[in-house]
Amino acid sequence: MNSSNAGPVFSVPGSSTDWFWPMDGFVYNGTLYLALMQMHSTGSGGAFGFAYSGAQLASIGNFTASPSQWSITYQTLNTGGSAVPGASIVVDQGPNGNPDPTNPQGANYAYFFTVVPNSNSSAPPYMALLRLPVAQLSTAARPGNTDWEYLTADSSWSTWSDTDTVLPNDNAVVINPGATEMTVRYHGSTNQWIAVFPLGLDASAYYAISSSMTSSWGSSENLYSYPEMQLSNPNYTPKVFCYAAKEHTELESAGQLVFTYVCNSTQTSDDTNNMNLYRPVVVQQSLPTN
Repeated sequence: MNSSNAGPVFSVPGSSTDWFWPMDGFVYNGTLYLALMQMHSTGSGGAFGFAYSGAQLASIGNFTASPSQWSITYQTLNTGGSAVPGASIVVDQGPNGNPDPTNPQGANYAYFFTVVPNSNSSAPPYMALLRLPVAQLSTAARPGNTDWEYLTADSSWSTWSDTDTVLPNDNAVVINPGATEMTVRYHGSTNQWIAVFPLGLDASAYYAISSSMTSSWGSSENLYSYPEMQLSNPNYTPKVFCYAAKEHTELESAGQLVFTYVCNSTQTSDDTNNMNLYRPVVVQQSLPTN
């Protein structure tokens, strides 16, 4: 469903029970686009008592105005949790601004890294890859738009039916493991792509490197051990977990990698007793290379 909502809050159109969590965003032709996970409560309670309702793309044409004046339009990208587009989105990156230089027209697309559940439910998801012409971002909604394509295992692009909620079985496993909150960014200084991501509830953030956005991703490497989850931390409690590791190239100088993460706890008193816990943490490190 497409709708506009004036106001500072991203709210799910037509729902009083679902909510949004932001994934990734970009600016194109003067409009801010932001992919949003749409979530709902499973009724099971606890810190993880939620599940996917789908994913939507918000667009804000007047994003330079005060947030209270924003006019937000929402477009449904998918329903359910079998394929969640937009965990990371790539536009106008890569060599000469082309994320997929094997295709001379590759710069004319927006690329949506898509969360796909692993067949082993206890394992992290993997990342598939979708694309849509940037000229169609204002009409991206599915069902409706029939020009969405997915990357196949043989490195070709194939149409993703606008009425399908699951990707065909021949979709490429581009990054494995993946995460619901991550980034994929290009670094021209080293001619490499870097993915930054959490790995489940592990005590570290990770990264992977590739010379190509679409393939040949290296193995997961330890990027940073979260101090909040270390036994040596004087504020350590066993209920704390950290997540949402994401790179911020807009904050980087040459040779740097800047990323953020956040920590929470399955025990509410941990948050109320330690006001430094539930907030973004900024980390600056040297840019890793192969």
